[in-house]
Formats: sequence, structure tokens, C-alpha cells
Amino acid sequence: MRILYITRANLCLRRAHSHNILATTALLGSISGVDISVTSSGKQTCSPEELFVRHDIQIKVPYVQSRWLFGFIFRRRNSFDVLYVRDPRLIIEMIFARMLGKKIIFEIHGSREWRGLSWLWHFAHRIANAHIFITALLKKYYGACQKPCAVISMVGIDQAKYDNAKPRRVFEQGFIALYLGSQESYYDVAILVRMLAHAPKQVALVLVGIKDDGARDLKKIAGDLGVGDRVKIIARIDLSEIPAYLKGADVLLNPKVNGYEGSVSSKLIEYLAAARPIVASVVPADLEVLTEKNAIIVKQDPEAFASAIRDLIENPEKREELARSARMDAERYSNECRRALLEEFIKKI
Repeated sequence: MRILYITRANLCLRRAHSHNILATTALLGSISGVDISVTSSGKQTCSPEELFVRHDIQIKVPYVQSRWLFGFIFRRRNSFDVLYVRDPRLIIEMIFARMLGKKIIFEIHGSREWRGLSWLWHFAHRIANAHIFITALLKKYYGACQKPCAVISMVGIDQAKYDNAKPRRVFEQGFIALYLGSQESYYDVAILVRMLAHAPKQVALVLVGIKDDGARDLKKIAGDLGVGDRVKIIARIDLSEIPAYLKGADVLLNPKVNGYEGSVSSKLIEYLAAARPIVASVVPADLEVLTEKNAIIVKQDPEAFASAIRDLIENPEKREELARSARMDAERYSNECRRALLEEFIKKI
């Protein structure tokens, strides 16, 4: 099977979106009988050689930039059988590929959050020949499968990188609570800063991946609360550094406050792989990853996070139990498991 994966993304950016695209193409390319290439119309800010290095992906697939995907599909029409898409805004390209007799795989991430444009997701769903849903809730939202479909996580884990990572402690002393990610609309990172005012004095907070504007706001909140010396904000890091930072924490946090059927926090899978206790506020999609055995689920407020952390400090056995369960559950998201699911799905098309 010859697959052409098209996207509008700047794949050079060290973002989960770009990483997940390249990781998916790499796994597909490792399946026997699958020949895959990836093409992006987005402006790229690095060389093709640097692309996979930035995302710490060992398996490289052919990559070409083309500002006009419609024309690229026409020119390469004899070199692929299946078009792989995860962006419904490429609906014209999907329709054109169908007209050329190609099959379409649509990886579905969205539903109602695209206000005024949810019809686009449904239209792309209808056009496609096969569907990959990143959560079971999305599969339920779109209704019973009339075409080949599967629920497959958008993230795969190389567990050895986590098991072998040397923990990176940002604070030399104290009980370190860490959040990995940006301060976007689905998260309220300020909850974690305000949590320090209610948590034991030994608790220190590390925020990894916060941009400058968000960092200034959070530092001001910390200063006003008198906890500035217990907060460390780190800008974006290389993806290869994530395991070390996560393993350097005593507890991993996720202050989710909003979301939809596909709004699962991919960082939660990385949290599981790090084998550390997790404290999180969640939306329903997150509960496909987190359970009462591998995490403490709390309300979306500072006092709830502080109470859960205090409980972990006072109960080391509970910390160990949560960590063991997290590590066991991470195995469901290994690259090997994800590859097997993709291979089974491909055989249906």
C-alpha cells in the first residue's frame, strides 16, 4: 500500500501536533508492505534532514514541501493509492483524491469545538473511506461505523527512553510538582500557582513549556501570593528531554478545565510512561487514559490540587502504588502496541 500523508502544518515546530504527525508516518512506514511519504504546504523553518532529529524520531520517511497540495496530488497521482489526512480543511484535496480513484484515511480529532465549522468534520468524515478516532468518545459521537474504523491513540511511547532517563531535578530540595505543556484555553495553569498558597511549604512547582506572555502572568500571580521562590518556569525544551524532566518530579499535574470528545491530553500518556503519581482535573476524554488506579482526579481548583499533593506527601505507599499502576498502563500506549493497531486497521482498507 502506497500512502501519501498531507498536512498544512509547520513540521519543524517542536509541538505535539507536528511530532504526532511525523511519529504516525514513521510507524506506518515500519509496517511491512506500506510505503509512505509526507507532504506539507506549511512554511517550514528547518531542513528536511533536521526535521526528524528535532522530533527525536529514528525512522525517517520521505518528506517534500509543496505550497499547492492540490497540484502536488495531481502530479503524484500515480505514486500513491491512499491519502492520509487529519485536517478537515483539506476537504478539497480529499474530494479531488477520491475523484482520482484514491482511498482516504481520515484521522479524526475534532467535533463540536469548531464552532460554525463542525459540519466540516462531518463532511470530511463522510468523504473518507476509513476513519481513525483518537478517542472512543469521538467514535461514539460520529455514530456507528459504516466503513473501516479504529480507535487509536495519537501518541505512542518509546518506553525505554523513559525507563533509562536520568531524572532532572529542577529544585535540589523539596517535593517537586511538575506541569508539562502550554497555557492554552483548555488548561488553567494559574490553578497550579495558586495551589502553592495552600500546599505544604516543601512543595515546589515546575512549569515546562510556558511561553513568555504566559510566564509573565504566572510570575505575577506567584509574586502576589508570596510563592515566587517556589516556582520555576522553563520555556520549550527538546522532545528528547521530556523523560528526564518528568522523572525528575515527585508528582505530575494537569489542570484541565475545558474540552470535547477528542480533547484528550496527550501529555497524560507521557506522564504514565514516567511512572510518577499524577494529580489531574479532567474532561471525559481524559478518563480514557486516567483511572482511579493510576491518578488522583480532583476538582478544578487550587485547594483540591493542594489537598491531593498533601495526601501524597503523607502517604509514600500511595505514591508508589500510583506510580506502579501508571507504568503498567503506559504499556498500552507503546509504539509496538500502536503499530500493531495501525497494521490491523490498514488490513481492513
